[in-house]
Amino acid sequence: MSSSISFVEFSLPQIQGLPAEVESISELPIDQIPSLKKAYDKLQDPLTEFLKNSNVNWIIHDFAPYWLPRVATLLGMNLVFFSTFNATSFVSMGPPSALLGDLQQRPEDFKAVPENLCNIAMKLHETVNYQQCMDDISDFQRVGLLIEGCQVVTMRTCFEFEPDEVKLLIKVFQKPVVPVGLLPPSLQCHKTWIKEMINGCFLSQGGWSSIIGALIKFGRALIVFSGASADQGLNARLLHGRKVGLEIERNETDGSFTSDLVAETIRQVMMEPKGEAIRANVWAMREIFDNEELSNNCLDGFTRFIEEFAPSGCHSQMWEMPHQLNSTAGVRNKWLLYTAKCKQELNFGFRTACNKRQRR
Repeated sequence: MSSSISFVEFSLPQIQGLPAEVESISELPIDQIPSLKKAYDKLQDPLTEFLKNSNVNWIIHDFAPYWLPRVATLLGMNLVFFSTFNATSFVSMGPPSALLGDLQQRPEDFKAVPENLCNIAMKLHETVNYQQCMDDISDFQRVGLLIEGCQVVTMRTCFEFEPDEVKLLIKVFQKPVVPVGLLPPSLQCHKTWIKEMINGCFLSQGGWSSIIGALIKFGRALIVFSGASADQGLNARLLHGRKVGLEIERNETDGSFTSDLVAETIRQVMMEPKGEAIRANVWAMREIFDNEELSNNCLDGFTRFIEEFAPSGCHSQMWEMPHQLNSTAGVRNKWLLYTAKCKQELNFGFRTACNKRQRR
């Protein structure tokens, strides 16, 4: 595999306010992250010049390069929007039209989502914190533009874990959504002490990688203390709702919490009957999260889809995966057409729910 990969280096442009040699958000406080995004956006010109002289057919990108669809269209290239988030997090955001419209501008606009889409939402203190890392083009606008401009969406999930959410996204996005699998990370350094926690629990900030790799994979009950960043709060509510963990409650407005709440949550998981049910559910979930065959099938299905993709159909039609979703070896590159009525119904439902929130 490594012999088939060529790395091309692009130097990150320096701009005012961005410390020298910083290239990752992990190296910055949250209020300086907008400078990094501005520097990243200045890669548009050198990347375009590189692509003009390449034989690239597909570009796999994340949420940041909102300007990439325009470049790809001019050069006749296809785009895959790849996200490390799960499907539920995207459902909670609503359709791209909402992300690009004027219904979700203030932090409080993200506290609720349309009832017909999802019952999980960010809390006020999470949206306020998250908006500190946004520049003139918000993350939500970047995501909206990229979903509208790409040919395929893929994310770190699988049909076996989120069948309804993936199918709903296909309707909301009006284009193929092809899960790439859970992509469990290498955890050799953690295996020994995680396995020694025979009857223990695991405290996580709610990052999806941590949940996939260190938590459910080893069958430990989950206690999630949301770090109030990106999708962490949404993941906490997802796991709480699936009864595979408990979220430590924080104040809706300012994110404060008490030591008594932390102790009570740990007590429930470790000593009360609720904890036994959670541990049983987590252990059962390993059938999905620790399933190498399932993971490989997802990757194979994504590869086949890219190889057989017909670009002429993706701009005018809406797709849904067939119903053979319970089989890990099911064929994942056959699609069923839906009418454009689905989008109209979803957009109407979203506008109606937002109007209700505004009136309240």
